[in-house]
Amino acid sequence: MSSSEILCFVRYFGLIVGELVPMETEIWKLYIVLRKIIDICCARVLQPECSHLLDALVSEHNRLYLYFSNCSLKPKYHILTHYGRLLLANGPISLTSSLRFESKHKVLKAFANAIPCRINLGYTLAHKLQLQMVNRFLNQTGITPDLLKVGSCKNLNTFDEFSTQLFNFLPIELKHVVTSAPWIELRGISYKPGMLVILEINLNNCIFGKIINIILGNSRTPYIVT
Repeated sequence: MSSSEILCFVRYFGLIVGELVPMETEIWKLYIVLRKIIDICCARVLQPECSHLLDALVSEHNRLYLYFSNCSLKPKYHILTHYGRLLLANGPISLTSSLRFESKHKVLKAFANAIPCRINLGYTLAHKLQLQMVNRFLNQTGITPDLLKVGSCKNLNTFDEFSTQLFNFLPIELKHVVTSAPWIELRGISYKPGMLVILEINLNNCIFGKIINIILGNSRTPYIVT
């Protein structure tokens, strides 16, 4: 599985099999500790004191791993012991993650497996990647894609339709007649009134909002009213 798939699997593993695991199962504690570590590492807003909590969780995780596996720790578990110090020095771990950069490696690894010669492989991969980029520039493919698809729109007067409190929070371009869409598709994800979306993710839970309306101004920037 990819790193994103593993992250999703670990997050929802408790919901999938949690009710089938007896409360007194000792090894289940290892998953609970790992889940708490992931919550802290993926949080985008944290207090400095969370670094001490992270150190304690990592220590407990490594202790349980040694107890249940009967083998030595892997290097990644040693690196994990430094996360508390990094969180205190640099802020939330998720903001310094290289996850999105490593997604590019999938393409490069496919190129590397297709190339029979291993002499100066780094130069070959860099040259092939540059040729691919030049082709995109010349053909104008994937440079400025239409990331927004909109359903049939109708005019909407925000001053008449919205409350005064909500109207005051609207951007300048929306404080007149705008267009209202029954649905939009932004970056491959569909949105429509009545759907629930995640507004904020914090350490403990998610804050959800219900889409009431979707409006667009002259800049075609969609605004979702929740």
